[in-house]
Amino acid sequence: MLAAAAALVAAAAAQQQTIGALAFALDGRYNSIHSWQAHFEQTFTSGLNRQTQSGRLYLEKPGRMRWDYTRPERKTFLVADHRVWQYTAGARQASVTDLKSSRDLRTPLRFLLGHLDLPKELKGLSYSGLEPWHAGDVVIHGYPLDSREGWRELFVEVAPGYEINRLLIVGLDGSQNDIRFSDIQTNPRLPKDIFRFVPPAGVRVVPGGE
Repeated sequence: MLAAAAALVAAAAAQQQTIGALAFALDGRYNSIHSWQAHFEQTFTSGLNRQTQSGRLYLEKPGRMRWDYTRPERKTFLVADHRVWQYTAGARQASVTDLKSSRDLRTPLRFLLGHLDLPKELKGLSYSGLEPWHAGDVVIHGYPLDSREGWRELFVEVAPGYEINRLLIVGLDGSQNDIRFSDIQTNPRLPKDIFRFVPPAGVRVVPGGE
């Protein structure tokens, strides 16, 4: 009970911080980071359909992101050099798409891959009534600056140490992409070629495809 009470006090104190002050602190933390990795669990819900996947996520500035899925199947989603690569293990082809034309619900994470200025990345920034994943966290909420982004709204869960440990992305069709992070490591030394896509032997790369 004491632990729960302490968590409620921490959450209340965080809520008393203005959204502008929180965004400023969050910007400062992420602008000091040049690389980041974590385990992720991603649950995508669309209507009655629900799918959960998990794996490892790697980020590196400027603009590089790699999702290595391990469950329920092995696949790679890679953002590098303004292109999006996708490949599922065992498939005969991989796809490559221009980042600007991608409507994938993982691409909003790219705002973490440059110089973060949250009030300029999201409009209508406010505290959210969404229940946090972890007691003591706060959840903030905003909308894309451009409706052509392919998503409708974004919820960001922030731990007391200004660590983002959950993103909930709502698509234009109401679908939800709930991504939760654990085993977070900041500024790790990542393998040199981790953001380079090399198709396996016999795999053909084709344009487009989501």
